[in-house]
Amino acid sequence: MSESTQDELRRGALVNTLGTLGKLAGPSLLIVVTRLYGADVFGIFITAVAFIEAGLAFLTAGFRDGALISVARHADHDDETDKLYQLLSNTLGWSLGFAVILAGLVFVAGPQLIPLLYDSYGTRLLHMLQWMVLALPILAFDRIVIAATQGLKIMKYDAISNGGLRPVTLLATGAGFWFWMPSETGMALAYVSTQALLGVVALYVYSRELEWKPLWQAFRTFTLDRELMRFAIPQNLNMTLERFLTNIDVLMLGMFGVSARTTGFYGAGAMIVRELLSIKQVFSNAYAPFIVRLHRAGRTAELSKTYSRTTLWVITIAIPALLAVGVMRNDLLRLVSPEFAGLDTLFMLLLLPIPYLQCSFSLAGNIVVMTGHSRLNLLNSTITGVLNVLLNVWLIPVLGLVGAALASTIATSVKMALEVVEAHWVANARLLISEIFRPHLAGALVVVGLWSAEVFWGDATGTLFGRGLMLATGLAAYTVILIVLNGRIPAIPGITTEREPPTLNDDPADQSDA
Repeated sequence: MSESTQDELRRGALVNTLGTLGKLAGPSLLIVVTRLYGADVFGIFITAVAFIEAGLAFLTAGFRDGALISVARHADHDDETDKLYQLLSNTLGWSLGFAVILAGLVFVAGPQLIPLLYDSYGTRLLHMLQWMVLALPILAFDRIVIAATQGLKIMKYDAISNGGLRPVTLLATGAGFWFWMPSETGMALAYVSTQALLGVVALYVYSRELEWKPLWQAFRTFTLDRELMRFAIPQNLNMTLERFLTNIDVLMLGMFGVSARTTGFYGAGAMIVRELLSIKQVFSNAYAPFIVRLHRAGRTAELSKTYSRTTLWVITIAIPALLAVGVMRNDLLRLVSPEFAGLDTLFMLLLLPIPYLQCSFSLAGNIVVMTGHSRLNLLNSTITGVLNVLLNVWLIPVLGLVGAALASTIATSVKMALEVVEAHWVANARLLISEIFRPHLAGALVVVGLWSAEVFWGDATGTLFGRGLMLATGLAAYTVILIVLNGRIPAIPGITTEREPPTLNDDPADQSDA
């Protein structure tokens, strides 16, 4: 990794880390909503959010990535300014137009479809959705603007907006509306109010970092950019399927007659597990513009090195967090709501491979997209989405919550395998085993030790103190094993230590790759 690339990536990751700390309000929101509104309202809310996120992905995902790629490609070249704003006008115009159409469809077709799919709480879900879709145009504008600033290698706005303001504001408005309207309507209004505030912030960000005049000019002389559309439409569909893949278990539990309360219980556990994906996003958001630049420059050796090094950073941090959730899962759900005390949380253990696989391998997916191969990602999501639906149809009636978790984990495993192979194929980007194996080995050894403690000293780990002691011992063991494997105190390379950067002529071909 060249020294300049390493320094810029380090700064971007640091900013995103601060943003991720702000996302701690997300679990706080989970606790507040569940304790104030009740588990059934929370179950309806997360079902509605799953629909909104899928709709937002359909509207903006490809255009968002297109905006990031366009700005990263053209911002450094003064003679390409017109091209940059032409592409921005396309991304904004199409995403805002589709947002209005989709919101209209919810009001027209929703009353027939939603109650049909959800017998037990379809009417309440529809009412919440009809409020929340009003925020879709604001969300679309916000996503495009933040992506454009990331293309400029400015990561602070994503950290401030999505990492801090959004979860904190939703937490505050959710608590505030409860005093006035303690129902799903109150929670929906809190959601819309939050997105309206963030829309104002997005207007400020655009005015500060980009220019309105060339954008208006681009709209007045609007020209359809076919290359962008060839990239964006498949990526929109891909991310829509990706969102369904992420939330299909929550969506399909209700379709199989599972109550809102039980759906809320599963959704709370799934949300805790999936918060761990924020660790990967700290680095992937900072890494995305560098993929574009390195690929465009043909620096494949450095691309492989940065891909592997960044993956190492992610998984080194992720494994302790995975261990913590695995050991303390019952206590975390009891903190969310006393209603969940004593319920079986095996499904959370079966969901933990999802963030593990994502943190270990999903940067490959970023490489596939950022090098312009959105159709491959669409193929991946189609394959795994269909597989996930079929597995849910088979496993939920038989195994319930455990079946939903197993279906999601199996589908994610297939997707990760496809992405790693494709990153090597389309960009010659290889994940170097010699760079990344140590935290995996240390984590595996600790998991064996924790499992043994659970088997042989189950009574001791049956208390909160016992589980806390077991976790502390496991984390200490993980650190010691890493010291032994690395021959030094474990650290995040390039952030807390200095390592000799390879030259651009370094060829990782002689190293093992996955």
